[in-house]
Amino acid sequence: MALKTEMKALKVELAKIPPARIVYKAGDPDITRVVSVETLVGPKGEVGEVCHIVLDHGGQFHFVEGQYLGVIFPPDGDVDGLHYTQFCHALNAYSMASCRDGDFFHGKRLSLCVRRAELSPESVSNYLCNLKQGDEVHIKGPFGEEMVFPEDPKAIHIMVATTTGIAPFRSNIQRLFVDPHTTIPFKGYAWLIAGADNYNSLLYDLEFSKIMDKIPDHFRYQTALNNSVADRIYENGDQIFTGLDEGAYIYFAGSASMMPGIYSDISDNC
Repeated sequence: MALKTEMKALKVELAKIPPARIVYKAGDPDITRVVSVETLVGPKGEVGEVCHIVLDHGGQFHFVEGQYLGVIFPPDGDVDGLHYTQFCHALNAYSMASCRDGDFFHGKRLSLCVRRAELSPESVSNYLCNLKQGDEVHIKGPFGEEMVFPEDPKAIHIMVATTTGIAPFRSNIQRLFVDPHTTIPFKGYAWLIAGADNYNSLLYDLEFSKIMDKIPDHFRYQTALNNSVADRIYENGDQIFTGLDEGAYIYFAGSASMMPGIYSDISDNC
């Protein structure tokens, strides 16, 4: 997903953002069980809550960092009417928030980062955030290649995220710097710009800060409070565009509202 400074290229990359819903593919789903549901930020049980959800797939669901899966909803077994058919022909997409080996690195679990968008019983995010330990979750996938990093141990990756758009970047960062099963040490440079409303709404902040403290020569973590990601890009424009000219990769994930300011900054630097 290399991005040069031309506006046309940026529009092409935005068109590849995973859809909110994806077409159901034939075949049995993968059945996972909930290990834990942890509130990361926001009011517990209310709109705006962001949950870190760990699912156990028993080593049967294989993916690479940056991909996403589809959640089958609702898994209520109502096979007698259109209710079941309607929902099972559409999947709700969520990016993996852990590396392929999971947060515990034994290859049997994966994690999702989900924002509770509404309280309706028909809301997938509400369903996921209400899950309890041991509950079954039916999934399909994996899908997508846009956020999959190339296998180049010397690459430069610039990641710009807001809200739960942080998920595919956490997945990749975990693989690059934390997963003990990574076979080729990463000697390049990964730079994460994370947007949030305020300090208390930053996702995985302590985790990213610890990685930067440990390996500052290979990982940079910057926050953009008030979701001022465009300002961060403007402040670091020379370094970002120099990197792009030298072949760096840049990725965007999260709220589409951050893009107008980014368009403007890119236009100014073209």
